[in-house]
Parts: sequence; C-alpha cells; structure tokens
Amino acid sequence: MSSSDSSSRSQTGRQTVGIPTRCWCGSNLTTFGASTKENLFRRFHRCELGVKRKAEHHLFKWCDEAIVDEINIVDAKHCHLKADVDSFKRFTTHSLEKQAKHLEDALLQIKTLLDDQTARSGTNNNSDSATEDTLPAQCLPPVEYKSKSQVINIAVAAIALGTMAWLYTKLNS
Repeated sequence: MSSSDSSSRSQTGRQTVGIPTRCWCGSNLTTFGASTKENLFRRFHRCELGVKRKAEHHLFKWCDEAIVDEINIVDAKHCHLKADVDSFKRFTTHSLEKQAKHLEDALLQIKTLLDDQTARSGTNNNSDSATEDTLPAQCLPPVEYKSKSQVINIAVAAIALGTMAWLYTKLNS
C-alpha cells in the first residue's frame, strides 16, 4: 500500500468511517502533517500510542478522506430525512383533502336543509337569511356532532404533536 492510499483500515481489519475521535485501543488522536515527498503537508489523524509503538497497527486516517466520509454520511441522512418529509407531506395533503371533502359535504347538506326550510316557510318576513334562532331543531347540528368534532380536533392535535416528536427524533439521530 502506498503512502497516498487510504490507511484507515489497519492490519486488524478495523475500519473507521468519518472523522475519527479515538483509536480502537481507546487512545486519543492527534493530527499531524505528512512530511513525505508524495504527501507533503497532507494532514492525517494518528493514534498517540501508535506514534510511539510503530510495530503495532493503530489508527491512521487522512483528514481529507475523513471529511469526505462525513459529508457522505450527512448526505445520506439528508436523503432519508427528505424522503420522510416528502412522505409526511403526501400523508398530510391526503388527510387534509379528505377533511375538506367532508366539510364540503357537510356544508352542502346544511345549505340544502336551509333552502328546503326557506322554501317550506315561504317568505313571510323580509329576511332571506335564517339565523340559529329561526331554524328548527332538525336543521341545527346535533350535540353529538359537536362533541364528535371536538374529538376530531383533539385527535388531529395529537397526530400533529406525535409527528413533531417523530421529526425531532429523526433530526437528532
């Protein structure tokens, strides 16, 4: 293996990916500059113990290769996060479209009931619009509908909170 090749894999078969923090033996690392003709001033990470014990195979990794490894790791995490966000966006859009359809159906039913009520009662007074006071009980939404909408609001809030917690854990892992 020439001195310009990657040497992050030692004779023991251990490989370090990314920027190393410690050697496999547990010793701290130091950054040095190469003094060979092929790699003059090229920076590398080296185990402090490996500097003293040349016969043993401790960690050695070029700094530029370590940075490229880190960039690749971050890029992979970014791709996974983008896929998760896109999936969340599709799911949320689909859910909101379903809720919008339900709302449109409910509004259409209310409008139909109001039109039927107005047609039945005729135009006795000079007001075309019906208020909550003038509507019969059958036109008003039942109490169970109100409590059902409150449950839906709580469920949506719980889903939003769970999604934010999930995104937070994904971003921090």
